[in-house]
Amino acid sequence: MTRPRFLVLLLGLALAALPGAVHASGLFDTPIKLVRLPLPADPANPQAKAQLSCFYFAHFMVKEVDLGEPGAEKLTILPIAAGAKRPVCKRDNVDGELVVQGEDWSGYFWGAKGGYIFFSAEDGWNGGMGFAVFDAGARKLFEDAAKSWHSIQEAESGVTLRYLRVYEAPCSIKSDDGAGCWQQIQKDTGLTAAMPDCGATYEAEQRRTPNLAQQVLNDPTVIDYEVTVALAASGHATMPAAEKVLNCRPAE
Repeated sequence: MTRPRFLVLLLGLALAALPGAVHASGLFDTPIKLVRLPLPADPANPQAKAQLSCFYFAHFMVKEVDLGEPGAEKLTILPIAAGAKRPVCKRDNVDGELVVQGEDWSGYFWGAKGGYIFFSAEDGWNGGMGFAVFDAGARKLFEDAAKSWHSIQEAESGVTLRYLRVYEAPCSIKSDDGAGCWQQIQKDTGLTAAMPDCGATYEAEQRRTPNLAQQVLNDPTVIDYEVTVALAASGHATMPAAEKVLNCRPAE
């Protein structure tokens, strides 16, 4: 194996090992440079492996401070002007470094596509993983939850995302107003298919928690369905990529 191919392989393995890199293969741009540095251990949690990671792209650097607890301690974005020298990877912030605020997102850096920066959640929920998309100015543009991914592609005015969406409804289609709940889901998602049969999954949850069997019927309904999202700095449009609901279950 030649040295350039060997280095590319090492970089790919390093990215796959990162917490936020689950299912990222082939979705994102490869960083121009990746720096990972160990940080001093926290005396209160000596087993945790603290680490500083800097991901360099053509026009920005993403920095992640991970102290070994769920979710990164700090996520920042540092724009890089054309022709400017790449900044040094260090824990302390520098002038112009933009912090991703906790109320906007907490989790891990996941990847970048063009000028769009993706972060994953610190943990999964309802069988999916939350994610958020920011621009290089640390402005959150979009967030959702996905079970699996098909593609992230650059488009003329932004990026196009294709994934299996995990959507939690504000109601239950097993409640007394199941039909009304499905109408609300159709309004929220754009689906036009007939209401799915969620009986088996709700019954399984009733068997698991027999003392709460009646309450389970009112648990919010979660569905998985394919979507396409056209995302740009000015907004986004989410559309079903297929009418079929692939899974239907009570929320966790």
